[in-house]
Amino acid sequence: MKRDNQKRILRLSLVAAMLAGSSVYAGKIITDAGDPADANNTRVDNKQYGFGGWNFDNVDVRVVDVEDFATNIEDFNTTDGSYTGMGVDRSFESDIKDRSAGTVMGHLHGKDWPVGEPAGIKIINGDNAVEHGKPENCIMTSSYLSGGYLDDATPSPVICSSDFQTHKRFKINMLPTSVGEEGEYGNPIDLVFNLDPADTTTVRYQVLQKINNYTNMRLDGYKVEVLDENGSVNPALTLSLGLGEGTDSKGISDGSNIWDAEDMANMSHGLWGPVDSHFTQQGFFDDVRAYYPVTLSAPNTISYIGEMAGGNYQALFGNWLPSSKMPKGIFHDDDGDPETDGILMAFYGDPFATGTDDWHKGEADNWAIATDAERATWTGTAYEEEGIEDVLNLGLNYIINIGDNSAIGSTFILRITPHVDADQTSNPVGIIPAAAPSPDDTVDDVADTPVDIEGNTASSGGGGGCSYNKNSKSFDMMFLILLGLGLLYPIRKKLLRR
Repeated sequence: MKRDNQKRILRLSLVAAMLAGSSVYAGKIITDAGDPADANNTRVDNKQYGFGGWNFDNVDVRVVDVEDFATNIEDFNTTDGSYTGMGVDRSFESDIKDRSAGTVMGHLHGKDWPVGEPAGIKIINGDNAVEHGKPENCIMTSSYLSGGYLDDATPSPVICSSDFQTHKRFKINMLPTSVGEEGEYGNPIDLVFNLDPADTTTVRYQVLQKINNYTNMRLDGYKVEVLDENGSVNPALTLSLGLGEGTDSKGISDGSNIWDAEDMANMSHGLWGPVDSHFTQQGFFDDVRAYYPVTLSAPNTISYIGEMAGGNYQALFGNWLPSSKMPKGIFHDDDGDPETDGILMAFYGDPFATGTDDWHKGEADNWAIATDAERATWTGTAYEEEGIEDVLNLGLNYIINIGDNSAIGSTFILRITPHVDADQTSNPVGIIPAAAPSPDDTVDDVADTPVDIEGNTASSGGGGGCSYNKNSKSFDMMFLILLGLGLLYPIRKKLLRR
C-alpha cells in the first residue's frame, strides 16, 4: 500500500509539473487543453489533447492491434499523455479496475484513430460557446472533428460546444464483474479525476458519456454518484440534472430546464425517436424516445430502478438488454464515408410473435418482411450484417458541481453502478431472436433470382442506428492492404464507427 501511495504521489507531482507553465483554471479539473478557442494550435502530435484530469491509478490504457485486443503492443504514457504507433490497424481500450482488488470492472472506449486517440477521456475548461445554460466545462471523449481528424493536415479536437453528432461521448462497457445478485445493485465502476487542491470556488462540468450493458445480465437501472477521494459523501461535491438551470439565447437565466426528462438517460434517437431538426426520419423501432426517468435521489446521486419508459423498447426487448441478447441488423453505408454511421435497414426477429424469425424492416414500414429483391441488394459491398449495439447503450446527460477543493482533496470519484433486473428468465414473446443467419445465408434462397441491383437502394422507414460489436475483430493481411488502398471503405467504416 505504501508503494502504491508513493506511485500515486509521484504521478500527480509529474502531472502538476507538466501543467505548471500552462493556464490551469482555478477550481477546475486539471487539463493541459488551454483555451478551447485555440485548440487547433495548442495540441501536440502523438499526445492526447485535454490530458491531465483523468487519474490512471486504477486504469490500464492498452494500445492494441485490431486483430488482438488482449495484447498491449504500443505505449500510452500516463504521465504526459504521449502515445506511439496509432494507425488504422490499431485501437485502444482503457481497463477500469476495482481500486482495491484490481479486478477489471469496465472497458472504456472512445473513437479509433484517426477520429480519436487514447486514453478516451479529455477535460475541457472555459468553452464559452456553449448554449442554453450548459456548463462551459466538460468531461468528454478524446475525439476530433470531421475535416480535422488526426490524419488531416490540421487536426481539430472536439470540444464541449462542438456540433451535434461530433463523437463527444465516451463509452463504458460494464462487464460481468460489475453485477451481482438479481434485484440488487452490482459493483461500482470508478472514474477518478485530479483537482487543484488549493481552490475554493464552485465549478460545473457536463459529463458526456454512455454506459453499455456487457454484463451478461438484463439490467433495470443504475446510479451515478460523486464522492471525495476517501469514497465519502461530501457537501462540496453534488450532481445536477439541469432543472431550472437553462438560459435564453442571450445567456440570461430563464428558469427553463437544460434537458427534457427523456434526454437524461436514453437509448439512441436513431432507433427510438421522432423526426426533428437533426433527424429526417423517425427511429427504426419507434418514433418515441426510450429512456429511464432518472431523478436526483440525493444531492450526490442520480438513480433509477424500473421499466424503460417512453417508446416500445420494453415491449419489444424487455428491460435493458445485455450483449448476449443483442439483435442482429443489416446496415447500409449510404454516403461512402467510413467515419459516419450506417443506416439500419432491417433486424432479425419476430415483432408480431408469429413464432418465426425473419429479416424485418422498421416500425415505420409496419415491420414488413424484407423482399427477395431487398435481400439481394443487401449482399452488396455497401451493406453489412452486425449486432445492433445501440440497443445496449444508454446515453447520459448530467452535471457535476465541484466546490471547495480543499474540502474534497486532490481527487474525486465519479462512480457508476448498474442495477440487475430481478427477472432474468422471461423475454417478450418472439422478439429476442435466435442466431441470425450469416450474410450469405440471408440471400441463399434468392441468389439465383435475376434481380437488377445496380443503383437499387433498399427501402427503409427508419435509420440512424449505429452499431459496433467489439467482439468482431477478424482481419487478414489482404484486408489491411485493401484497407490502405481504400478498397474496403464500408468495412473501414465499421471500424471507425465506435
